[in-house]
Formats: sequence, structure tokens, C-alpha cells
Amino acid sequence: MEGERKIPGQKREELLENWVLGEIMDSIGAYVYVTDVETDEILFMNRAMKEAFSLEQPEGKVCWQVLQKGMERRCEFCPRQILREGADPYFWEETNTKTGRVYENYDSLIHWTDGRLAHVQQSIDITERKKLVAEAEVDELTGVLNRRAGRIAFEAMKKKAHSEAVPFTLCMYDLNDLKRVNDSFGHSEGDNYLQICAGAMQKGLSPEDVFFRMSGDEFIILMYGCGEREASKRMQEAQRLAEQGTARSGEAAELLPGFSYGVFELGSDENIGFQAAFDEADARMYVQKRKRHIQWAEKRAAQMKPAEKVAAADFEYDQSLLYDALVKSTEDYIYLCNMKTGMFRYPKSMVEEFDLPGEVLQNAAAVWSERIHEHDRKAFLESNQEISDGRTDSHSVEFRARNRRGEWIWLRCRGHLERDEKGEPVLFAGIMENLGRKNRVDHLTGLPNKVVLEHQVDTLLESNSGKGFAFLLLDLDDFKNINDLYDRLFGDRVLRLLSRRIQSLLPPYASAYRMDGDEFAVLFRGGGKNAVLEFYAALKESFERQQESDGKKFFCTLSAGCTFCPRDGASYLDLVKHAHYSLEYAKAAGKNRLLFFSEEILQSKKHALGMTEELRYCVENGMQGFSVFYQPQVIAETGGFCGAEALLRWNSEKYGSVPPSEFIPLLEESGLIHPVGRWVFTQAAAACAQWEAYRKGSPISVNVSYLQLEREDFLDFLTGTLQKTGASPEHMVLEFTESCIAYNLDALSESFRSIRKLGIKIAMDDFGTGYSSLGILKQSPADIVKIDRAFVRDIRNSSFDSTFIRFIVELCHDVGITVCLEGVETWEEYETVRPMALDSIQGFLFGKPMPQENFDALLRHSG
Repeated sequence: MEGERKIPGQKREELLENWVLGEIMDSIGAYVYVTDVETDEILFMNRAMKEAFSLEQPEGKVCWQVLQKGMERRCEFCPRQILREGADPYFWEETNTKTGRVYENYDSLIHWTDGRLAHVQQSIDITERKKLVAEAEVDELTGVLNRRAGRIAFEAMKKKAHSEAVPFTLCMYDLNDLKRVNDSFGHSEGDNYLQICAGAMQKGLSPEDVFFRMSGDEFIILMYGCGEREASKRMQEAQRLAEQGTARSGEAAELLPGFSYGVFELGSDENIGFQAAFDEADARMYVQKRKRHIQWAEKRAAQMKPAEKVAAADFEYDQSLLYDALVKSTEDYIYLCNMKTGMFRYPKSMVEEFDLPGEVLQNAAAVWSERIHEHDRKAFLESNQEISDGRTDSHSVEFRARNRRGEWIWLRCRGHLERDEKGEPVLFAGIMENLGRKNRVDHLTGLPNKVVLEHQVDTLLESNSGKGFAFLLLDLDDFKNINDLYDRLFGDRVLRLLSRRIQSLLPPYASAYRMDGDEFAVLFRGGGKNAVLEFYAALKESFERQQESDGKKFFCTLSAGCTFCPRDGASYLDLVKHAHYSLEYAKAAGKNRLLFFSEEILQSKKHALGMTEELRYCVENGMQGFSVFYQPQVIAETGGFCGAEALLRWNSEKYGSVPPSEFIPLLEESGLIHPVGRWVFTQAAAACAQWEAYRKGSPISVNVSYLQLEREDFLDFLTGTLQKTGASPEHMVLEFTESCIAYNLDALSESFRSIRKLGIKIAMDDFGTGYSSLGILKQSPADIVKIDRAFVRDIRNSSFDSTFIRFIVELCHDVGITVCLEGVETWEEYETVRPMALDSIQGFLFGKPMPQENFDALLRHSG
């Protein structure tokens, strides 16, 4: 066709792969649709665009009729001809006549799957960005955008960078010595300092950059199409200009001029939130700030004259504030006694803990005597009497005292007596250490441990103030993978990182605690549900991308469960138990989410616990109620029998016939998957050996949990079972889900290699539903890929589903992997997929799962 520009096959495959992968992952921020260049017929439209334009089945319709309003012919602004003339790709902006929204469009030509020339368009909604430019929210002092406008601009730039496949860099700077400028020269001079630095920065900005003020002396610059190296150069130049503009003479010359900065590059394909990017730049900025302060301190030290000796008596301070300062600096109890009057003073925290009459006591020994354990009272009184008699100037005694809750607390009291110039007792002062607080701080993270948490919750419950509180339980998802990938020392570093993140995001009315393992708790004494949601959202955002520590990269997400007092429990144990239930429910629902406790969760947990006990009973009683069914697999081209999949079924007297999706997770959680999984493999291997007698070369697939591979003797079990049953290893297939292989590939790669050495094949089940479907094929150990039945349900109407299947078949065959399609249930579906070069098919059309005796009869009949 004259005027067409052929796109190389390799490029076409790359475009198609990116398109398919993006749809599977549902991560494309743009609206995407494809049309026939000649007819304007819509060949494909992604889900996001269908929802934005309220279209259900646009495929087959004319684009300008459904995507525009009042059009009687092809849009005059359509870039179809421009693309044909060679301007491919073509970037342009459009105000849509149907939605009234403004879009940035990225257009190109490709050859569609059937060979015809097609027009593909990716669009990004930039309406809000346009409004931002038109109604700029500006910081009054510096003239740059304010924080709210800047965050909106960040999201808009992230979408644009993804669409255009270019990076951008978030640069943060913070003024040096602003407080000292304000203190020394006044706030007007401090404002001038802010303006000078902002002006120096603006001189180096490009038209596409965004500059905004976060708060105080913190500023952000988003540099579009700019990597870290170039951004650092531009920041250094702005830093130089700012230092020139803020340089002073005389006393002010001692201040650090200018600012410190940190830069963080965001790749075009990274889905990183603003808070996470800000945290990274902030951390890098403080590295520079610390370095500059050290240099300043060393310079000042070199300029100082040798210190003159000053008598201690000449040191002056406000003695009236000394006691309060000391009390606030320690958790121990500091006490004083005026030996002239016999009056004692105790800190408020001690008064509250031991229910003392007041902070100042006249007859302290008698007050304490009532609270001290009878076995320790004598030693306490004798030690105090020695001080009173002047026989010693110091004492140290340990005793038990009853607190306001009636608990016996071990205290260590140490004190010293000061005398005047005549030798008369003047002041007795000391410290009481609450030994009950020992071992209450987690040594790894520095957070209070669960003992302190329980005490805090009990205190809140006993206060009976009528105010509720929230209890949030946090847990790292797949933390075991981090320990397996590196080691436990690195895992400890990750836990310390998480504890710091939690503490940095806590509102004033919340406190954090370390529980067991990778679990943390947060106690909210106010703020309600919104406070919990805001805290978790900020924490979750900071973990939504790959992290790095000590040069090692890792990725993990956070799940959480939350309870409220008194709604979800009136005791510490109930609140923790119900929070654990909610946390487990969040992990079972897909992880990386927060769930609040509800009656539904409680009933689900009770049901699961009851069913787990029933499963255990059945396992311990000879696999009672368990059976293995077999579903046939057929040759795609002919429909002839070629193998089977062994499927576990459970029929309980108490619960009836329970679907595998419900009881298999319980087997995995309880550890029962090990005996049950081995029983299934043994049954399948025996059936395989039996069928070999009258049906040669008919492999049987068996589903395996990744947990089974963690047992050291699993490979020995496979070998022994094959020998015992007489089954040929080349006729046995172990099926692992795509997500299992994707998330555990590194840790389990050696096990996969050992299985294949035995002659057993590996199949990747549920393909197309995982996180990185196409990418995992590059390093997958699979011999067989089983495409999930989700791609068959709408195969007759969905060009995407049929394109995806063809593409995967071709890709797998290129690397020597065979392909099985699951879920074919009708002749119409079979006729649609039959020409797609699949190797095998599995579905109800060719047979439902059936007991072994029925399958035996089917084999004999088909043979």
C-alpha cells in the first residue's frame, strides 16, 4: 500500500509485548486504543479508556462516532496522515469533544496481528495539570508553587514521564542556618535569605521543570527529562549562586551560607509515590548537610584560641530549672530531700505510679513504709536511718513497693548526702530505678516491646475515661524472602528501617511497639479511623518501590489489621487477637492492605479454625474424606487424549463437599499440606504406572505447594515414590502456580533443577494472572505453561484474549516451552482456539474431573 511505512518485525513484537504486559499488570496510566487506518474501526481498547468514556464493547465500531461528539466524518485533527508521511511517533494535545477533558496523545503506526496497518494512540488526561497552570497556587513569599500545587504537579509529571518513556528527578533543598539568621538578624532577614536562595534556583530552571515550597525552608524542584547527574550539576550551580547571594561580613560570616540538597531520579517505568521519592531525596540531602556542618565545625575549631581554665564555681545556670530538666531527661525517679526541714520531693511520674499523697512529702519514710513489701521493709528503714544518723553519706538499697494497681515493683534506691561548710547535712538526693522496666525495650529497634504495650493498653482500659482508642498491628509481607535472599543480619537491618519509618510518621497521639518477629503495633489514643488510614497510607507509600540498604536491594509490602476499643474488645488479649484475625484476613485477601476488624472476619476465622481441626482429624484418620480426581487433557489439534491432571477433593461429614480454593489454603497454613501433598503424589504416581499398561506416554500433572519444596527430604520422597510405584518420571509433571515461581524463583531454583534432573517436568499453572507474566518466562524453569481459563471466557468477543494466547504460544515455542490452555467448555470456544497452535487443551468440554475408576474406563474406551 503506497505511503505505508513498514515497522520492523522486532519493533512490532516489542510494542505488542509492552502492550500485552501492560494490560495484564493493569499498570498503564494512559488510555490506549487501536484502530484500522483505512476504516477507523476500533480493534482494541484498554479497560481504563473504556471506563473513562463509558464504553462497554467499542471494538468493531468507528472511533470518531464513539469517542467524539457531533462528528459526521473522520476528525480533522486526526494525525493518521501525518503518521503515514513519516512523523512516527507523533505527540500532540487534544480537548475531547465528548468528555471536555484535555489529553496528551502519543500516536504511532503498527501492523496488527492479522497483518493490517493499525493506528495506536496512548492518551494521558492532563486537565488537572492545565487547571494548575491556569490557577497557580503560589507561595506568597518566594513566588513559587505551594506544597499542594507541587504534589499535583508531581503526579502529572510522573504520568507524562511514563507516557514519553523519559526520567525525571526530584531535587530537595533545605537552607543552612535559617534559625540562626532569624535569631541573629530577625525574621525579615530570614525571609530575604529564603528569597535569595529561591531566586538562585529559578535561574537554572527549564520551562518543563516545577519548583515549589514544601514548608519552612524546604523546597522541591522536579526536573523533567533529567537524570541524577545532570540534576546534581544544576543544583551545584544554584548552590554557588545562593552562597554568593547570602555571603555576609563580620559576625554573620560564621553562618553557613546557601543550602544543602539531595536528588533522586525516578525512572519512566517506576510507580513511586511522592512521599517515597521525597524521603529518598531528604535522606541524601542530610548526608550533604551533615558533611557541611562537620566541615564548618572543624573550621571553627581551627580558628579558636586555646581554652582558658574556668573555675567550676564560675559556671552559672538557673538552678530552679535543674530538677525539672533532670526529671524530664530520664525514666528513672529522681528525688530530693531538704535535710534541714526533712521535706522530700518526688517526680510526678512516681507520684502517679505509686499513688503517693503528693510530690512533696513531710514524713516520706512512713509513707513508703506502707507501700514496701514486709520482707524488704526492715532493710529500707535501716538504710534511711543510717543517713539520718550521719553514719554514712550514701546508700543503695533494693526493695519491692506496691504500685497503684497493686503490683509489686522492684526498686533500686541510690542516694548521696551533701553537707555545708560546717559539715551539717544540707541536701540528700538520689535516683530510684524501676527494675520492672528492665527488658522492656526491644534491643533491635529501640522500640518499647509488647510487655510495655500490654501495660499501656491496660492503663488505658483502667482509666475508664470513656474515650476509645485504636490498636493497629503491622506485618511485613514475605519477610522470609528477604532473610532467604541475604541473611538474618540484613533482615534485622530491614526491621530497624521499618521501625524508623513508623516513628517518623507517627502522629502526636500515637506510639509504636515491637511485637514478635516482623510484627509491629501502633496505639492510637485519638484521631479515630481517619488517623489510622492516613498513617497506614503514608507508611504503605514509603514501601511501594524497591528499597536499598547497605548496597543491597529488597522489596516488601506491609499488611495491617486494626481493632478499636471498646467496640472490638474490652481487654488487651481480645484486641490483639482480633487485630491478628484482621491481619491474617488482609494477607489472605492479597496482602499490602489494611483491614479493620468486623463480625465477618470473626465468623470467617471461627469457620477456618473449625475446618482446620476437621482437616487434621481426617488426615490423622487415614486421609478420611480425601480423594484424587483426574481431568483429561487433549491434543489441541485433534481433541485426542494426551494426559491428565490429578486434583485433590475433600468431602467432610461436617462441612460437606468443600471447594479446593477454601481448604487448600488451610492445609498450607496448618502444615497439613505436607502429608496430604505427598499422599496425592503417591496416588497419582500409582495411577500413572497402572495406566502405562494400556496407555503409553500419558503424563499426569500434580499440583505442588512451594511449602513442600522447603522440606529437605522432598526430593528423596519423589525418588522413593517413583521407585515404589513403578511410575516413569518422564510421565510425571509437577505444577506450580505462576505467582509461586515468580516470587520464589531465586530461593527455589536449585530445587527446580533437581526435580528436572529426576526427569520430572515442571508446569507453570495459572499463567497470565501473576505480577510479571511475560518477564518470568525469560528465566522460568517451566517445561509447560498453562494459560489461565480467564482468557477463554470471552474469547469469541475479545480480540485482546485471542491476541494474548497467540502471542504467548509463539513466544513459548520459540524458547522450547509447550502450552496448555485451560477452561475450554464449549465447541464454539474450541473452534476459536483450535487454529492458535496450542499443544494441549484442558476443560469441561473434554471431561470434568472424575474419580479414578471413571477415568480408567475413559482411558480404555479412548484407547
